Amino acid sequence: MNGYKLNLTAKTLTITKEFEEAIAQGEGKAYELYTKFLRDIPGLTVIRKTHKTPSKYVSKSTGEVFRCNQFKNLKYENMERFINGLSNSEDYLTPYNFLKNCGSLPQTSRYKVVRQWFVAQFPEFRKNPLFYLYNEVKVVDFRPILEAEQKRADELAAKKAEAEVKADKTA
Repeated sequence: MNGYKLNLTAKTLTITKEFEEAIAQGEGKAYELYTKFLRDIPGLTVIRKTHKTPSKYVSKSTGEVFRCNQFKNLKYENMERFINGLSNSEDYLTPYNFLKNCGSLPQTSRYKVVRQWFVAQFPEFRKNPLFYLYNEVKVVDFRPILEAEQKRADELAAKKAEAEVKADKTA
């Protein structure tokens, strides 16, 4: 029976969602096994396994496969540091700062928009960052990205308002 992993040295029992649901029924092999572990191993800690970290990441836009998350550590400060290292950084900082401080977007959407613009502006930044030191790259227009995100935020707000109205009618 799969769905659990027992570590006797650490006294931990790691279980999956399916195993937990089988235990919750209160009968069957899973329940008997669980109660036996609890009886036989004093101080056993039970941990629910939430998810498996992916071993590969696939880019939605290009379909490229990466061994690690390509956006890990792509924070505002790291984006700014990359832009400031370029010879024509003033050209790139203007749209970057506008998107970062854009008041028309909700706070939760701003990072997504800045990241989308940054990736569109610097598609080679992970593979070949020196490319931007030796080549002049035209500044990407951020308006389509901003408009798409504003439209998405408006749709989410409309759905939320619709759900609240529906909840008020049923209450």
